[in-house]
Amino acid sequence: MNTASRDRALLPAVQDVLPRRTPISKLKLSKDKDGVRVSLYTSRPNNVRMHTEELTSALKERIGGERSLKVEIISEARAVAKFIRLSPRKARLVIDTIKGKRVSEALAILRFLPNQAAEHITKVLSSAAANALDGWGQGVDELKIANILADGGPSLKRVRARAQGRAYRILKRTCHLTVILTDAPPEAPKPRRVAKPAKAKPVVQPVKSAAAKAAPAPVEAVVETPVVETPVAVAETQEATSVATTDVTEAVAPDATVDADEPAKGE
Repeated sequence: MNTASRDRALLPAVQDVLPRRTPISKLKLSKDKDGVRVSLYTSRPNNVRMHTEELTSALKERIGGERSLKVEIISEARAVAKFIRLSPRKARLVIDTIKGKRVSEALAILRFLPNQAAEHITKVLSSAAANALDGWGQGVDELKIANILADGGPSLKRVRARAQGRAYRILKRTCHLTVILTDAPPEAPKPRRVAKPAKAKPVVQPVKSAAAKAAPAPVEAVVETPVVETPVAVAETQEATSVATTDVTEAVAPDATVDADEPAKGE
């Protein structure tokens, strides 16, 4: 008996203990250091945890032996969409971009993908997230995609007429999409970067060449500043000029009178 058949043989013992219609998606039996561990994958973990002791005794009786047995309950939500008119290869191209990511991040990526498969995968992913919310109250930010599968479905056979009575086969493929979600680990806080103090750059003095050292220093040109006369200085200058003109006129006026009278006396 292989491992898968052995695990399936334990499912009836589990279903007999649990209430009716309690979903158990997978059972996995593994060896541990202390004994045997049985992992139960279910979308109703709270309902299964209420019957942990009964499950332990029933499985121990079914397995037998004196080794200790431990039952581990793992939260898992699933959603399946069958007979989708889409090629499995085209679906896997989109699946590879979102596998292992958080549900919130995957929905944001699918929203902006132009592929036709993105629309179908979004519906299945949203359905699985709704099952998780209903099962144990986890939101899209607290879930991650554990696995997502695109299995081939039946193909529709069609015929295309060709020359000389021949016919070419056309296969319209379908696929089955399966999405499995589990609890995402808490996000580790990102370390903050501490700004390092800037190092002071050494000041490099320019090296003067021998020709620059021998050349004489440039002579600065002396610029004469124009004298601007104020209105008071201009008035004083005009007053001094008028006084000097009056003095000259008074000194010349008597001689002019004498010269004018001389011709009259000669006549």
